[in-house]
Amino acid sequence: MLEANLDYWDTARRPRLRRIVFDNTQGQKDALEAVKTGEGEVDLVTGLSPLETLQVAQSPFATVVKNRGALVTVFGMFNMRKPGSPWTDVRLRQAVNYAINRADLIRYATKGNGVIIPALVPHQGFGYDPDLAPYPFAPAKARQLLQAAGVPQGMAITLVAPEDLEVQATVIGKMLEQVGFTVRREVLDASAYNRKTFLSHLAQPAEHQTWDIALASWLDLLNFPVFQVYHFFALDGPYDWVREQPALRQLRDQVLRTVDRERQAALIRQMERHTHEQAYFLFLYNPIQLYAVNKAVQFVPYLHVFSLAETAVSEQHWSLRKQKAAVPE
Repeated sequence: MLEANLDYWDTARRPRLRRIVFDNTQGQKDALEAVKTGEGEVDLVTGLSPLETLQVAQSPFATVVKNRGALVTVFGMFNMRKPGSPWTDVRLRQAVNYAINRADLIRYATKGNGVIIPALVPHQGFGYDPDLAPYPFAPAKARQLLQAAGVPQGMAITLVAPEDLEVQATVIGKMLEQVGFTVRREVLDASAYNRKTFLSHLAQPAEHQTWDIALASWLDLLNFPVFQVYHFFALDGPYDWVREQPALRQLRDQVLRTVDRERQAALIRQMERHTHEQAYFLFLYNPIQLYAVNKAVQFVPYLHVFSLAETAVSEQHWSLRKQKAAVPE
């Protein structure tokens, strides 16, 4: 529980709420039901699934708030660590990228709540390259690349995903089957997923992991991709399944040797272009974060972090109505 400091020195930034209570004991399902069907127990639920937005929008008590500047990336990792991995062939990685209809993926898996991105940096992220075009949906091109790479028709691959990306895994699997793959999908809880993908927690050594593509979602809390998504997933981090060329490391080192922000951004854009060209990942989209919020709560989402600094309530909020009812006339 947080109590407001009414004597805060900056009068323009004084709290707009008297008390904030965080409840981490309720499950997501129960909290969502509470904000939809009543007042007084739950006012705001984070991590709203796109598939739940319609039922929230139909509620007399709650509404959906969207954060279009969220620094989250949804993408796929290729397993380049297993012996004889076919994913070391850039043509195969490019083929998978050409096989995905990202507009349909966003439409079906997120109800339109996503932005297609060309590489790893979110649309509002530091170093995002607006001039870099995403991979287009080109199934004929994908088949040509598969043939050039010597991939047999019906090549069997395993696609793994955490539970929160189950729908995405289903849609992507169907799209890959359309260009000639035979796809086996595994949807795993967080612990099982990490035992296959988190290098320090693997149930078996990395070279014994047989999966081919692992879907992932990453929040760049620092808004500095070199320390975040690039380190964690490509440059010696805990999810580094990439066999990258020296060029990516050289660009990373140049970013870290300068404090000039414009120079850093330009170098990160070069990292994005190189990563895109080499198709080190299956590039997908930047999701729009969703919240279920009491209609009497004026919630203002922040770009980088969850914050209630600008949040306020209207006169119709249950706490103010209760307060007024308690005051004798």
